[in-house]
Amino acid sequence: MELSAFNRLEQKIEELLGRLAELSGENGELRSRLEQKDQELAEMQQRLSDGEAERDQVRARVEQLLAKLESL
Repeated sequence: MELSAFNRLEQKIEELLGRLAELSGENGELRSRLEQKDQELAEMQQRLSDGEAERDQVRARVEQLLAKLESL
Protein backbone atom coordinates (compact mmCIF):
# COMPACT_ATOMS: atom_id res chain seq x y z
CA MET A 1 0.00 0.00 0.00
CA GLU A 2 1.23 3.45 -0.77
CA LEU A 3 2.01 6.00 1.88
CA SER A 4 -0.54 8.37 0.35
CA ALA A 5 -3.30 5.85 1.10
CA PHE A 6 -2.33 5.93 4.77
CA ASN A 7 -2.27 9.71 4.68
CA ARG A 8 -5.77 9.78 3.21
CA LEU A 9 -6.95 7.30 5.84
CA GLU A 10 -5.39 9.39 8.60
CA GLN A 11 -7.02 12.53 7.21
CA LYS A 12 -10.44 10.84 7.07
CA ILE A 13 -10.07 9.63 10.64
CA GLU A 14 -9.14 13.14 11.77
CA GLU A 15 -12.19 14.53 9.95
CA LEU A 16 -14.43 11.94 11.57
CA LEU A 17 -13.06 12.69 15.02
CA GLY A 18 -13.61 16.40 14.45
CA ARG A 19 -17.19 15.77 13.32
CA LEU A 20 -17.74 13.53 16.35
CA ALA A 21 -16.59 16.36 18.63
CA GLU A 22 -18.96 18.80 16.86
CA LEU A 23 -21.89 16.43 17.17
CA SER A 24 -21.15 15.78 20.83
CA GLY A 25 -21.21 19.52 21.48
CA GLU A 26 -24.47 19.93 19.56
CA ASN A 27 -25.96 17.01 21.46
CA GLY A 28 -25.06 18.65 24.77
CA GLU A 29 -26.64 21.93 23.70
CA LEU A 30 -29.79 20.18 22.52
CA ARG A 31 -30.08 18.23 25.76
CA SER A 32 -29.75 21.47 27.70
CA ARG A 33 -32.43 23.16 25.60
CA LEU A 34 -34.70 20.14 26.01
CA GLU A 35 -34.28 20.23 29.78
CA GLN A 36 -35.11 23.94 29.78
CA LYS A 37 -38.24 23.33 27.67
CA ASP A 38 -39.28 20.51 30.00
CA GLN A 39 -38.99 22.90 32.94
CA GLU A 40 -41.02 25.54 31.10
CA LEU A 41 -43.67 22.95 30.28
CA ALA A 42 -43.87 21.86 33.93
CA GLU A 43 -44.26 25.51 34.99
CA MET A 44 -47.02 26.07 32.43
CA GLN A 45 -48.82 22.93 33.54
CA GLN A 46 -48.64 24.14 37.15
CA ARG A 47 -50.00 27.54 36.15
CA LEU A 48 -52.83 25.87 34.26
CA SER A 49 -53.63 23.68 37.24
CA ASP A 50 -53.59 26.71 39.55
CA GLY A 51 -55.87 28.61 37.17
CA GLU A 52 -58.31 25.73 37.01
CA ALA A 53 -58.38 25.47 40.81
CA GLU A 54 -59.01 29.20 41.10
CA ARG A 55 -61.77 28.98 38.48
CA ASP A 56 -63.42 26.17 40.44
CA GLN A 57 -63.32 28.26 43.61
CA VAL A 58 -64.85 31.23 41.83
CA ARG A 59 -67.54 29.01 40.34
CA ALA A 60 -68.40 27.61 43.79
CA ARG A 61 -68.66 31.10 45.28
CA VAL A 62 -70.85 32.31 42.42
CA GLU A 63 -73.11 29.29 42.84
CA GLN A 64 -73.37 30.03 46.58
CA LEU A 65 -74.29 33.63 45.86
CA LEU A 66 -76.88 32.57 43.30
CA ALA A 67 -78.36 30.11 45.78
CA LYS A 68 -78.64 32.91 48.37
CA LEU A 69 -80.34 35.17 45.82
CA GLU A 70 -82.79 32.44 44.86
CA SER A 71 -83.72 31.89 48.49
CA LEU A 72 -84.81 35.54 48.85
